[in-house]
Amino acid sequence: MTRNLDLTPEQQAKIQPIIDQARPQIVAIHEEAKQKSKAVRDNTVAQIRPILTPEQQQKFDALQKAREDMRNARRAMREAKQQ
Repeated sequence: MTRNLDLTPEQQAKIQPIIDQARPQIVAIHEEAKQKSKAVRDNTVAQIRPILTPEQQQKFDALQKAREDMRNARRAMREAKQQ
């Protein structure tokens, strides 16, 4: 933002505390949304899985694991970029 808006040092000093104050709220909202989304996914899986044959359940479980592995890989990449 500083570069894009060509902020003066005085403007930066005024804006940074506003951003710092908002950051924990945004993180909390993001975490809450992730938890709610996971609960919906888990509930959906719990409803679908019993309908499937044992063979389909194995494939379904493999698909779920692959999706979870991808989520974990993306999370690791984001965390690595932040460091």
